[in-house]
Amino acid sequence: MKQARFLLTLDSAGALIVGLFILLFFSIISNLTGWKESFTRMEGFANLIYGSYSGTLLLLFGRGQLRRIFVLALITANSLWGLQCFVQVWRLQEEATHFGIAVLLLEGIYLLVLAYFEAKFVLPQCVSNLSRVS
Repeated sequence: MKQARFLLTLDSAGALIVGLFILLFFSIISNLTGWKESFTRMEGFANLIYGSYSGTLLLLFGRGQLRRIFVLALITANSLWGLQCFVQVWRLQEEATHFGIAVLLLEGIYLLVLAYFEAKFVLPQCVSNLSRVS
């Protein structure tokens, strides 16, 4: 149970902090990474959306109302976004800096590992989709 709460907190807080940081300093980050400002802003907004969603799941978990379908959506989204990071590495390899490439690689790895641990520790703690919560 502690692992599930920790993972959802890590997912939510990490994404919210990173998203806010990126949006506040997108111009500097764009220069450091070699990413276009529009791509950098998209990264920031995506992190805020992820953080908000996983934060909502953390609240539902605390109430004992977290449904498997919501966690499956989170695991799927984390996995797809992680794979998207690897696609962006390939797409941006000519224009991004080494730092920008490293950031995307690490983000992709982080998200895939996070998805794995959420499947292993959060999913088993969920309320079944068929059971009713009063």
